[in-house]
Amino acid sequence: MKLLDNEILKLRALEPEDIDMFSLWENDSAYWKQGQTIAPYSRYALKQYIAAAQSDIYETKELKLVIVRICDNQAIGIVDIFNIDHYHSRLEFGILIDPKYKRKGYAIQTIEIVSRYVLDFLHIHQMYCRVSENNEASCLMLEKSGFVRTCVLKDWLRTESGFENVVMYQLIAHNYVD
Repeated sequence: MKLLDNEILKLRALEPEDIDMFSLWENDSAYWKQGQTIAPYSRYALKQYIAAAQSDIYETKELKLVIVRICDNQAIGIVDIFNIDHYHSRLEFGILIDPKYKRKGYAIQTIEIVSRYVLDFLHIHQMYCRVSENNEASCLMLEKSGFVRTCVLKDWLRTESGFENVVMYQLIAHNYVD
């Protein structure tokens, strides 16, 4: 097994050919409420981002990796590793799986690959993820992957119906079992 794959999936860098898929996922407003996007990105801006994404993660403090199904080389999602803090040895991550490929176990497999890369190879002390308290599927996925719910951020996300809480999940290196 290589560093960024398992028997089913592999993670790879963004390529210029990914622009259509990347634009579709980044500009899908259904995902905006989970993050900090409040307006669509232009194709030009996304092309610039892909070109710059080849930079050193120690400099950019971010890394996006495309999730690819090995059997047919189909891109099925993206992993965003961001807020990389080398001094405190922690980082935040998020996973987007294309709706056509959800509920097939790909997100949990992706977390396993990312955890191995981040904790064993980069030697980061902890990974964390912030998830809407109402996103039961993601909460369950993180718990199945060994993440521990550590706190609630009250009224963290603005929604159409008001504000909702966010749950923080952490995976500390010494609790990680590969």
